[in-house]
Amino acid sequence: MFQAFLSPLSGAWVSRSNRFAFPRIAAMLLLAISLPVQAGLFDAITDLSKAISDGKAKADAKSDADFEDDTSKKFPPYRFEAPAASQSAQYVEAVRGSNFKSIKKVGIVNFSVEFALFKEVSAMGGSQYQGGTARDATKSMKIPPPDVARLQQLVDKLYAQTAEDFASMGIEVVPFERLKATKNYAELAPAQHASPWLTDTKDSQSVFIAPTGMPLYMDNPNRADFLKGLGFTFGTNTRLKEIMMTYDLNQEVHLVSVNMVVDFAALKTSGSSFLSVASTRGANLHHLHANNTSYRFISTTQPELMFVKLKQPLVSDVRLIAETSTVKGQVSTQTFSATGMAVETTQKDSYNRGAGQFDLDTYYRRSGDMLDASRQMFAEELRKLR
Repeated sequence: MFQAFLSPLSGAWVSRSNRFAFPRIAAMLLLAISLPVQAGLFDAITDLSKAISDGKAKADAKSDADFEDDTSKKFPPYRFEAPAASQSAQYVEAVRGSNFKSIKKVGIVNFSVEFALFKEVSAMGGSQYQGGTARDATKSMKIPPPDVARLQQLVDKLYAQTAEDFASMGIEVVPFERLKATKNYAELAPAQHASPWLTDTKDSQSVFIAPTGMPLYMDNPNRADFLKGLGFTFGTNTRLKEIMMTYDLNQEVHLVSVNMVVDFAALKTSGSSFLSVASTRGANLHHLHANNTSYRFISTTQPELMFVKLKQPLVSDVRLIAETSTVKGQVSTQTFSATGMAVETTQKDSYNRGAGQFDLDTYYRRSGDMLDASRQMFAEELRKLR
């Protein structure tokens, strides 16, 4: 039997078979009306999230900018327009320099220039204990892969000029081929690496460059990462082999190990702490390392007869912008007393800047200028000791 009922929307009579059409139509109308409202809400949430993220990124950039400003004030740029001789006393320190007077012949047994390519630091702070929040932060900085052939040119030129500096002081420079022919030089082989050598160091990933035709070895414990540090203790005793080489050379030749580090940035971390702080900071700072840029002289009795080194960083006057990445995270745990249920909340933020802005041509030019300035200042201070 045909049955009908009155639609509350239209007042018209409809068949029972269509009585569910109106709720569906009503629901669709309500959905259509609410879609713009929901879209607006989602847009507002997205805009708010973006504003928060942008604010955090700006705060991170400002923190780095402040750190860079503080660092540049602490270590002002080298004055490239001024003679190296007028700045050598400010930059260079000779340790046990009185031993230099007795040196008549030198042989450059190791010549290594390290170019840092990637640097990273991390920090941790706080704790999830009793509903607290644990925080972590990681900041990395990197430069584009350099042209190794360009770096090789810089190192070859530096090596030749270093040898000329010794010769200009009346010191005979023994050819590398003679050093290479000694018995104990051959025993350095397990510690040596072909150039270029890409490896991790204490605080960076770097490429080490030696003069064309020469291998190199990690000579500075302060640049070694954990595994290479073990090599100084359990690996080839390069210091002993160097001393034995002086006997192979009839005790007439003092050996020299030249080590220089070209860096592009400085990083700082708050480390690990139970305080609710996890801070990392980075500064664009093209420079030569203090202390790690040095000449080490070896005698028949002392592997460290004498050191000549930079006592403060030699900083470029040109700001090069490296690519910087920051990742910050926090984890908190909340326990609900009624149920005993623990809920863990995790948040992770990432910021990146500086991609594609690094000027490699300026990097090559100023790296060469800084290396040459250090060489000239080392030579000036050595001449004073003659």
